Amino acid sequence: MTGRVRTPGAIEVEVDEVQAWVRRVIPNGGRGLRVLEVGCGPGVLAGRLIRDGVQLTAIDSSEEQVAEARARGVPAIVSDFLAFEAAPFDAVLFTRSLHHIAPLEAGIAKIRALVRPGGLVVADEFAHDDIDAVTAAWFWDLQAVLEACGALAPDVPRRHHGHGEHRGHHRQGGPPTADPVLRWRERHVHEPPLHGAQTMISALQGAFELRAPERCPYLHRYFSDRVDPGEAGTRLFLRARELELLRITQGLLVPIGLRLVAAVRTA
Repeated sequence: MTGRVRTPGAIEVEVDEVQAWVRRVIPNGGRGLRVLEVGCGPGVLAGRLIRDGVQLTAIDSSEEQVAEARARGVPAIVSDFLAFEAAPFDAVLFTRSLHHIAPLEAGIAKIRALVRPGGLVVADEFAHDDIDAVTAAWFWDLQAVLEACGALAPDVPRRHHGHGEHRGHHRQGGPPTADPVLRWRERHVHEPPLHGAQTMISALQGAFELRAPERCPYLHRYFSDRVDPGEAGTRLFLRARELELLRITQGLLVPIGLRLVAAVRTA
C-alpha cells in the first residue's frame, strides 16, 4: 500500500521535474526496465517510478530515510552503494548522490559491475563549485527575505538525500560571513569532500560514453522542504523557480543544476 506518508506540495513539484527528466532520458520512461536508484531518500521519486512500471531497486545508506520510503510503499534497502551487489541493471540512477560517492574511482568500477553493456548511468546532480558572487548573493538575499517574513523555515543543518549530512551551514559562534561565495562554500563543507561538477563529468567521460551535460535551475530546490506544505508553499516554490530560470536565461545567474547521462560501452 502506498500513500501512507503525506508529501509537502513543493517536494511533489520538485519531483515532478526530476521524474519528467528521467522519463525523457531512459528508454520508454524506464517501463519494464531494471533500474537501481542510488540515494532514494524518502522514496517520493522511487514510488512514482514503480507506478510508471519501472522494475526499481531503491537503496539508501540512511536507515531513517529507508524507513520513510518503506512507509510510502517502496521496498527500499539500506545499503552503501560501494557495498551493494546485484545482477547488472539496465540503468543506474543517482538522485543527488553521485557527488557523495567516495572514492569516486571505486564508484566508477561499481557502476561498471552494476550496469549491463549498453545500459545507462543517469545522475541528477548540482554544480556547487560553479557558484559565482552574484548567484550566491541572489540565493542568500532571497532566503533572508523569505525567512524574515516567515515564509521559509530557518536554514539549519539537515540530512542530505541519503548520503550523510551537510556540515558548515552556519559559522560557529557568530553570524554567517558577509562574503556570499565564502558562505556558500562553508555551507557545503563535507567529509569526505563533495565532488565538483568537472570531477563528476571527467570521471564519467573517461569510463563511459557521456552525452552533453545539461544545466538547469537548482537553487530553488533548497527551499522545497522549508516552505509551507500546502498550496501557499507550493506557489512560493514555483515562483522562486520561475525567477531563477528567468535570471539564468538573462545570463545573470549561474545554472547550478547538473544532469548527466552516460552509456556503458558495449565493447
